[in-house]
Amino acid sequence: MTLADHRALRAQALRLCRRADEADDLVQETLLAGVLAGRHDMPWLSGVLRRQAAMAARAGVRRRRREALAGMQADDAIEPFACLAPEHAPPPPAWLATLPPSARRLAVLALHGLSADEIRWILRIPATAFRQRLTCIRKALAAQSPSVRAEGIALAQLRDPSRSADIPFGLARRALKAAMQAGEGLGTHDPDGHLILIDADAHTSPSRGNPQTGITQEDIPCSRTAR
Repeated sequence: MTLADHRALRAQALRLCRRADEADDLVQETLLAGVLAGRHDMPWLSGVLRRQAAMAARAGVRRRRREALAGMQADDAIEPFACLAPEHAPPPPAWLATLPPSARRLAVLALHGLSADEIRWILRIPATAFRQRLTCIRKALAAQSPSVRAEGIALAQLRDPSRSADIPFGLARRALKAAMQAGEGLGTHDPDGHLILIDADAHTSPSRGNPQTGITQEDIPCSRTAR
C-alpha cells in the first residue's frame, strides 16, 4: 500500500467519523482485515472500511440501549461513538437501487449478515426462489465497474463480530427448542447472548370485520365509503 492509498482511506474514515482518533482506529481495523484476507486493493479496502463503520454504529446503538435499560444517569453515560451521527452514516451501495424489489430485500438482509436459512425464513421463499434472486444479484453486481464489484464483495464477506458472540450455544439451542414448542419462529441472540424469539405470526394483524358472515375488512374495496 502506498502513502497515497493510506491517506485516501483516512480521508474516507474522516467522512464517516467526526473524531480523528476514531478515524485512525477505523483505518487500522480495515488494514488488519486486509492483511488477514490477503487483500490490498483499494476498492476492497474501501468497502471494508464502510462496513466497519456501519458495524461500529450498530454496536454503539446497542450499547446505548443497554445503558438506558440499566438506568444509567446521563452524567455517567459513556460518550457515544461519533460514527452514530446520521449525517456520517455510510450510505447503502448505489447498485442496490438497480435491483428488483424482491432481490433488493434479499441483498440488504445478506449485507446485514443474515444467513441463507434466516433470509429464506424471513422472506418466506423456497430455496429455488432464493437461488433465483441470488443469481439476479450476482448479474447486477457483475455489470458494475471493477471497483464497485470489489466493494460489494468486501461488504458481503466481512461479518459483524457480534454475530459470533462467545456464548454457551449448547444451552442456547436447548432453550430455543423448548421455547419453540408452540410453533414455527425465528430464534437469535443479542451481543450479550440474551435469547430473542420471533413468532411466525408476530408480524401479522388479525382479520377485521364480521367473522359470522365471512366478510372481513380486507374483502371490502378501498374505494367504498361507509354510509
